[in-house]
Amino acid sequence: MTASEYLLRVLRGFVQGEDPGPFDGDWRALLELAAIHSVHGILGHSVMSYPHPDSAPIARTMRQECMQTMLLFSRRAEAMARLSELLSAERIDHLLFKGYVVRNCYPVPELRTFGDIDFLIRKEDRARCDRLMLDQGFQPKTDWEPVYSYLRGNEFYEIHTEVLEVDVSDKADYRDYFRQIWDYTKPVGEHAYELTPEFHLLYLLTHIAKHISSSGAGIRMYLDIAFYIRQYRDTLNWRWFSEEVKKLNFTDFVNMTFSLVERCFGVESPIPLRPVEAQVLQDFIDFTMEGGTFGYVGRDASVVQLKKQDRNEESVSKGKTLLHRMFPSAATIERRYTYLQGRHWLLPVAWLDRLVRNRALLGTRIQESRDILTADEAEVLKLKRLYKEIGL
Repeated sequence: MTASEYLLRVLRGFVQGEDPGPFDGDWRALLELAAIHSVHGILGHSVMSYPHPDSAPIARTMRQECMQTMLLFSRRAEAMARLSELLSAERIDHLLFKGYVVRNCYPVPELRTFGDIDFLIRKEDRARCDRLMLDQGFQPKTDWEPVYSYLRGNEFYEIHTEVLEVDVSDKADYRDYFRQIWDYTKPVGEHAYELTPEFHLLYLLTHIAKHISSSGAGIRMYLDIAFYIRQYRDTLNWRWFSEEVKKLNFTDFVNMTFSLVERCFGVESPIPLRPVEAQVLQDFIDFTMEGGTFGYVGRDASVVQLKKQDRNEESVSKGKTLLHRMFPSAATIERRYTYLQGRHWLLPVAWLDRLVRNRALLGTRIQESRDILTADEAEVLKLKRLYKEIGL
């Protein structure tokens, strides 16, 4: 049994409360795979819960992995709770979502890892929120409207004024759709909010698609969907959810995602599914397992760039891709260079501004351009076909 096959067994066992059975493969490969998908704590939990002779030599290490993961993410959750109290004291509305909220669907919430904690604020509260973070000793790391990040020790926060910066495909205006997000919230404290279950699930699926559109999404994101379905199966308004999926022309991707969740975790879809060809589903699972949490591991970035530039699977335009990367359109970069919004005639200024801001990355950009020119076109077309099959 391969490491990938066994890790999926472990995760299915975690969902179903079942023993995944013994593993007779390469433990080093298994540990590395669990680490790149950020589920090493769950693997440790499985080894502790269902001991087998084959795992005995590393049982102590896996126990440490599990306990360290639980301790770290328990502390980070407590830190977010304290920050929420500070935000409320300053009357700053903040919307909690993604991993920090989804973890409560897990049987052991502390095993749901996250690289950062995301929350949304209203655009008019941006300056006050920034002052609060600086007063608390946080170091600003990213200032790319509408996303700002702050770091203090092992606390890392991404603060959004919008929840979707890019469209996940050309089938709908996803960015505009999610600007209504404050209409689908419920209070969970003074000035603290969470999303309604239906809208949150719709966002989680769109967030997965966003990561796939840029590089990839690891198995932990689908594990979130499995636990979310189990938590809200009997209370979520599935009719409303299905209608919104149709509005976004998102049916094919949701069908593929729920099919993966059924296949990998044994969680039955709450809505009717169209059959997916077995090989297509397996290719999607393999694609998911190969790339790690955000799809970057072992993946040729130049192939991804060429796939993104032109969705027409019959062609690969290296020159067009290079030109677009050097001189992106105003619509592409106005979310970061906000002075372009409504003033696209300033595009040459933005190109110069972009060059100056990214001058330290010039060597990297030159190498990326060389990689694009030498990329395997067959791999690009293969990737495009996969994206078409999964609905993106």
